[in-house]
Amino acid sequence: MFSEEEAMRPKKSLGQNFLIDQNILRKEAKLLDPQGKTVLEIGPGDGRLSEKILELGPDRLFAIEKDKRMCELLGEKFKGSNVTLIEGDVLELELPEADVVAGNIPYYITSQIIFKIARMKYERAVLIVQKEFAQKMAAKSKDKNYGRLSVTAQLAFDVEVVQLVPRHLFRPVPKVDSAMIILKPTGKTLTQFQENVIRCLFTHKNKTVRNALLDSKMFDKEEAGEEKLGAFAKRKVRTLAKEEVLEIAGLLQ
Repeated sequence: MFSEEEAMRPKKSLGQNFLIDQNILRKEAKLLDPQGKTVLEIGPGDGRLSEKILELGPDRLFAIEKDKRMCELLGEKFKGSNVTLIEGDVLELELPEADVVAGNIPYYITSQIIFKIARMKYERAVLIVQKEFAQKMAAKSKDKNYGRLSVTAQLAFDVEVVQLVPRHLFRPVPKVDSAMIILKPTGKTLTQFQENVIRCLFTHKNKTVRNALLDSKMFDKEEAGEEKLGAFAKRKVRTLAKEEVLEIAGLLQ
């Protein structure tokens, strides 16, 4: 059994930075709109966000936590409540069905978590992620930070960046700022071929579509020629809207 002091000591290896601002936590829970719903919370830590969610009357809260110390703390804190605590790695577990998803996501596994929950069915996810990651997810064509993440994220979700969450609102203080985002699933899923085309194109996003495909070594001159690609052949990859990227994938199949 861990003491509360031991449990509260953040683990750098797990990317633990605890959000301490009560107003931000309250807003995150309110945007989730959990009343009467089943909630999945990823990485509850010491339960600060969980408490705010429970105040709004969810039907059930599933909380997935990898840190054994935190699990013991949460088990005591929420004993007898409608919280179901699941100890384990969110990337390795089969996730329970939920209406809404919440979490302050560790920076080093943000992408893996978001694209794992993209395969779930739910109304919305309210998450806090690294600011740069949020900006890339929401970037539009021709934006400086528009790329592969932007396209794949926006095909899977309607992405809204709600607000900046400055680094000084966390303990320990991380090296970068965060942002609160809302993700609403579009219901679209990409085939492996479509994902491969997106990767090939955006590895060389400042080149023309034809040259990016040729440089990827996945397509030959005939496959990436103007006869097949039409006007897309000479377009710069960074100017393509997400729908146009799928159109190119369709032309290549």
